[in-house]
Amino acid sequence: MNKVLVTGATSFLGYHVTRRLNELGIRPRVLELPGSQAGPLATVDVERCAGDLSDSGAIGAACEGVDTLLHTAFKVSVGGGPELLEEMRRINVAGTERLLETAAARGVSRAVVTGSALAIGVNRRPQPLNETADWSEHAFDVPYAVIRREAEQAALSRSRPAFVVSSVAPAFTLGPEDPVGAPANKLLRALINGKLPFTLPVGFGCLDVRDFASGMVLAGERGASGQRYLLSGDNVMTKDFLEQAAAVAGVKPPRFPLPPFLLHLVVAAVEGVSALRRKPAPVTRSVLQIIGRYAWYDTTRARTELGWSPRPLRQTLEDTIGWLRQHPT
Repeated sequence: MNKVLVTGATSFLGYHVTRRLNELGIRPRVLELPGSQAGPLATVDVERCAGDLSDSGAIGAACEGVDTLLHTAFKVSVGGGPELLEEMRRINVAGTERLLETAAARGVSRAVVTGSALAIGVNRRPQPLNETADWSEHAFDVPYAVIRREAEQAALSRSRPAFVVSSVAPAFTLGPEDPVGAPANKLLRALINGKLPFTLPVGFGCLDVRDFASGMVLAGERGASGQRYLLSGDNVMTKDFLEQAAAVAGVKPPRFPLPPFLLHLVVAAVEGVSALRRKPAPVTRSVLQIIGRYAWYDTTRARTELGWSPRPLRQTLEDTIGWLRQHPT
């Protein structure tokens, strides 16, 4: 890994990948979306290259002389509406295909694509899933997860002897130094500000963003051709997670379990209001199939093949809550 290209470097995940490369003495090139908020790049050492995933010429120029591609530029949304779904397919699937085809043509030898643990599945039993989980049994078939799964499959299918493609699939990711406001960090901010009165019966894996970055770079160095690697730390229930976070923050944890029927009514109301305004709904009822299920994951493959290991959840919570308090919004 000598010359590295990072896409999505202004995102939460991409920013930390870039920081990790700097820690290893690597100054990466970044494909920067024109007009994007480039503030995060002011604190890292990068070579900037303007362009987006629809521009093959810009992609080709960015790939010139590169040996390793680390792809984190994805549209993330659990909302609905045909325009939003089309945008996600255009960026996440078609954009990834174009990026990898161009990279291979320009002589890039290795690529790592950011997937999503949700695209591997969500168990109905309190047991962690691994990379071989049966999608027909564990499917979390909200549009976002389905589209991310399509993007990963398209990426891995392009792996060749001269162009090794692998993917890393992160779980629910949190951590300090968040330039964009990641969903997990917004949840913690609501908790420490006393604005989170309820819990939900959902299990999920927690991942420190710094451990994601480490896993991404390790996959760039050692990832096997056509292989996916789950990245996750502690598997917890929402109630347990919030109790641990509240203990670190010195606040009271939420005690009220929100009844699923009430949550369905709230989301249905959001969808209705969005329809009246002729705008995409920011969240749809399809997401609620996560209730009562377990987004828990087994990371044996990443640990054994990549030499990866996550830090304790307590350390992540301490660092993240400390950072959030130093950076109130």
